[in-house]
Amino acid sequence: ALTWLVSRSAPEGDRMVGGEDPASLRLRQFGELLAECHGDLFAFIYSLVQHHADAEDVYQQVTIVLWEKFDTFEIGTNFAAWATKVAHNTARDFIRSRRRNAITLSDEVLDAVAAAYAARRHWSSGDASEALERCLKKLSEKERRLVERCYSPNRDFDTIAQEENRTIGAIYQAICRIRKNLYACVQRALAQEANQ
Repeated sequence: ALTWLVSRSAPEGDRMVGGEDPASLRLRQFGELLAECHGDLFAFIYSLVQHHADAEDVYQQVTIVLWEKFDTFEIGTNFAAWATKVAHNTARDFIRSRRRNAITLSDEVLDAVAAAYAARRHWSSGDASEALERCLKKLSEKERRLVERCYSPNRDFDTIAQEENRTIGAIYQAICRIRKNLYACVQRALAQEANQ
């Protein structure tokens, strides 16, 4: 599926390396790295643009940018973190281009989502999940209900905003504040566990 990418930057006359030409090797490495983070990367993009078709468009743009800049990526470093930065910038540009016609997330909210996503990658899944469960229990009933609704598979922010009698922007800001508080709570819990 990624073979179209080879033609975009494959130099002619490359010699075979270990039975595989350099362009094919690069494409294979790129495909493997992208496949490892595809789900998380798409989810991150969707969390910013909040529309499936837009997320697909942005994901496609991100994939092209990642391939075009793949020569600058150092194999062995964190591809997911690099891809997330590219996705953050691409999604921000996409959202800015749409701001004239729609209600969108502010740059501050986009930055907060990106920071929370980046921080999530640093947690070990078991410890962080347990800490997150404890921190979720500390939320008020209203905050917990809002988190559950906003992160459910069938979420619709327009409906949530109407039912809460709030603007979409207010819902996004509330979720952003809750996420920051949850992140701080989880960090404290993980630090306490590390010191015990």
